[in-house]
Amino acid sequence: MKNFLKKILIFPLFPLFLLFIFSGSTNFRTNAELEKQNYSAISNPDSLLQEQFDRAVGFLQKGEFEYSIQSFENAIITINHGRLVDKNVVYRTYVNFGVLLNRVGDWKKSLKYYDLAETFTIKEFGETSDKLTPIYVNKGNIYNNYADLVKAQTYYEKALFLAENQKESRWLSYIYHNLGAIYYKKDNYSDALNLLLKSLNIKTKQKIRNTSPTKNIIGNCYKKLENYNEADIYYQKSIKEIKELNGNDFYLLGDYYLNYAVFQDEIKNEENVLPYLNLALEIYMKNFEGKHPDKAHCLKNFGDYYFKKKDHLNALKYYQKALISELDNFNNSTVYINPTMDELDPQLSILEILKPKAVTLRYLYDKTNSISDLDFSLQTYDLCLDIIDKIRIAYQDEESKFALSKNEKETYNQAIEIAVKLYQLTKDVKYKEKAFIYSERSKSASLLSSLNDVNAKNFGGISTELQEKETNLKLNIAKYRELVHDERRKQTPDRDSISGWQNVLFNLNEEYNQMVLRFEEDYPEYYALKYDTKTIDIEELQSRLSDNDLLIEYSISDSALFSFVITKSSFEVEREKIVKDSFDYHLEEVRNCLKTNDFANNSVAYYQKYTKSAYLLYQHLLNGKDSLLTGKNLLIVPDDKMAYIPFGALLKKEADSTTMNYRNLEYLIKYNSITYHNSATLGFKNHSSSYGFSSNKSILAFAPSYNDVNDSILFTERAYRDKLYPLPGVKEEVINISKVIHGDLFIDDMATEANFKANSGDYDVLHLAMHTIIDDENPMYSKLVFTQNSDSLQDGLLNTHEIYNMNFNARMVVLSACNTGDGKLLKGEGVMSLARGFFYAGCPSVIMTLWTVEDKTGSNLMSNFYTFLSHGLKKDDALRQAKLEYLKTADALKSHPYFWSGYVTLGDVDPLYDDGLIHKLMYFAFGSVGIILFLFFRKKFKTKAVA
Repeated sequence: MKNFLKKILIFPLFPLFLLFIFSGSTNFRTNAELEKQNYSAISNPDSLLQEQFDRAVGFLQKGEFEYSIQSFENAIITINHGRLVDKNVVYRTYVNFGVLLNRVGDWKKSLKYYDLAETFTIKEFGETSDKLTPIYVNKGNIYNNYADLVKAQTYYEKALFLAENQKESRWLSYIYHNLGAIYYKKDNYSDALNLLLKSLNIKTKQKIRNTSPTKNIIGNCYKKLENYNEADIYYQKSIKEIKELNGNDFYLLGDYYLNYAVFQDEIKNEENVLPYLNLALEIYMKNFEGKHPDKAHCLKNFGDYYFKKKDHLNALKYYQKALISELDNFNNSTVYINPTMDELDPQLSILEILKPKAVTLRYLYDKTNSISDLDFSLQTYDLCLDIIDKIRIAYQDEESKFALSKNEKETYNQAIEIAVKLYQLTKDVKYKEKAFIYSERSKSASLLSSLNDVNAKNFGGISTELQEKETNLKLNIAKYRELVHDERRKQTPDRDSISGWQNVLFNLNEEYNQMVLRFEEDYPEYYALKYDTKTIDIEELQSRLSDNDLLIEYSISDSALFSFVITKSSFEVEREKIVKDSFDYHLEEVRNCLKTNDFANNSVAYYQKYTKSAYLLYQHLLNGKDSLLTGKNLLIVPDDKMAYIPFGALLKKEADSTTMNYRNLEYLIKYNSITYHNSATLGFKNHSSSYGFSSNKSILAFAPSYNDVNDSILFTERAYRDKLYPLPGVKEEVINISKVIHGDLFIDDMATEANFKANSGDYDVLHLAMHTIIDDENPMYSKLVFTQNSDSLQDGLLNTHEIYNMNFNARMVVLSACNTGDGKLLKGEGVMSLARGFFYAGCPSVIMTLWTVEDKTGSNLMSNFYTFLSHGLKKDDALRQAKLEYLKTADALKSHPYFWSGYVTLGDVDPLYDDGLIHKLMYFAFGSVGIILFLFFRKKFKTKAVA
């Protein structure tokens, strides 16, 4: 069990207060009294607003937050009545009210006032006013609280752009501090530490007295970097300084005590943990009456402490207290009661209380053997997963969604584990079905969310004009992100260019955010469709499967492999205990043996490694299913690193280790056609069969030339290693394909990015035979490489993010390029490949490659693939037959699975051409002609007879 005490830390963010102190009356008047005033009789509304502002700030200074809120609300009433001349006080009122609301945990309302402040400031003072800097810093703080780190960083960087253009800006140290907090949350502790030390250095030079928040989070960084001595020094410095400046009861001291308690736990000073937790709680109790998120964090850590002590009942009590303190509308102290979705605003802070509560209930079951404890643990996980869904939908940036999927994959694993355990104990089918739903929700969740958004726009009443505007905005955002990304990778990046582009990016993102809000407010059908996170259930899935389909969905945790085995008439779940490291080792062995193109070392030992691991993986993944597999089309929903290997190259039988014979191995592909899905929901929920006929616009094929390619485009280490050598086989490949099925070819100088973008929306099949540049660190910048030319508008490199923003009508895309199904593996999302981009852009079926393909072999395989397609075979059957045909004639070297097994199908496998229907129509046509000729000659004969 991991130590949950380490998970929740309080991050001091600047500015904690943004105060503008003015002298004025401190008499307090309520909102009701102010509403009774005759505003028309007030001769100087500016003086009244100044008085109200001063009063609000005075209460804020003293920590009397309730009175401060009422005073600010009085001030807002005055602003709304108008006739104000002093714009500065209006500005200060909006900003400081936002600061106060953030402090008391009302983030949504706080954002409202920062938005008002931003709109007002731009209107009255201009888009480059230094008054915008604190607004953007504070908005960044709110999104930081929401854990939308990408958005938070965007606001901080915008504030930095403004601050760096001001001489001796007092905001620079605060911005560096907050950016350091962002990098810390992204687990980039070294860069976080550099930014924080930079912040501290500026504060020291500017003789800023309160440096304690920066010192405290520096302590966090040193702790994560396992420099415990330095961590202890900075923690102690921060505690000492804040006491000297603000006394022993200042609310921030609670944060520092809490962080120090976590630190003491990590360095195994267990006797110090509870005392510092008590000190933190005491500070919070003194400063915050009633509910408050900081108090909730502290109570949650008490729960973690008692969980470690195996005092599960006490732990549950503190988790329940934490929930009550975190939620305005929830007050039930019974640990077997959870808040409903209506009683909470989905936030990570709530999730981080509910998850350990669910785990504690699971461990309590081990003591009590009470199924009700286990069942309530599952109910708590249900609530957690609903919250995750809501958080994901609220994120607009893909990076934030990906981070959420990665961080919460273990939450889904835990829910699956408990659901399967309950099924085994009770034999109640609902638990088995729940486990499958959890598995579905854990896969490609952000892709499903994005596709829901696309469908919602199409069917939610949003006009084509608005959708085009949104697409153009997203293209521009992608363009400037790429400019920043590419410039940063240079040996000497131009910082001025980066800052300028980031400024443009910020404005584009703001415009896009406003557009999304408009969609949600003005188009209720769009809103309802977008927020529909329902996955496919077993009954619907089985209705979509054919009699010959066998779907196996996998879910893997650190200790277990779950297999959901589904046919049209049966559904079973299997749990196999595994050692994850050993399982991953065999996956990597198979992958490394298959993707190598260095056959100089193709020794017997190499052969034995592959065959041993390929057979052992078959035993793990498919053993005991032989009777089910017979005559079936195998549909695989992989999990984790399984997505990197072609199941067709797994071995049903052990190989003879004394001789090397790749052709005669018992590959799974010899027995079953195989296709893959990102998830069953993505594969079948909106699935519909359709047949098409070869037409003048049937296939669009590209085969670029790579003569004299400039190495400057090879940004990634992998690209430099592989280079972009000429591919003579790709031209032959597309010409051969065109002989089978009619299409239009763009070869050599015509195979440009511009031509692809201009024509790709008009064809039924897209075939791209070319090089790729894979960027493992930043998958959205992986590229398809077209012919390089002097086009000033297109660079000849089609990025994944560009593909995401295109709209294809093709029923199939064939990516006969290297590594199109390869890429960075993200937990909870799968492989971030180029193929994923085409799937998002509307292509229901993708043929992709898992490694570098050999162009001559690829040409052979693809020619046969299209031949079998033209005969009416399903896509997976056509690809299987093409591979088997290849193996029949391949020599000892070329029968190695490197050459043929890397091509796989993803998504819909329905036939493109109904060969049976075509033949029926031909017979009908010939029959019709025959009847017409018979009637013609019969009539002619009768005429002659009468004459």
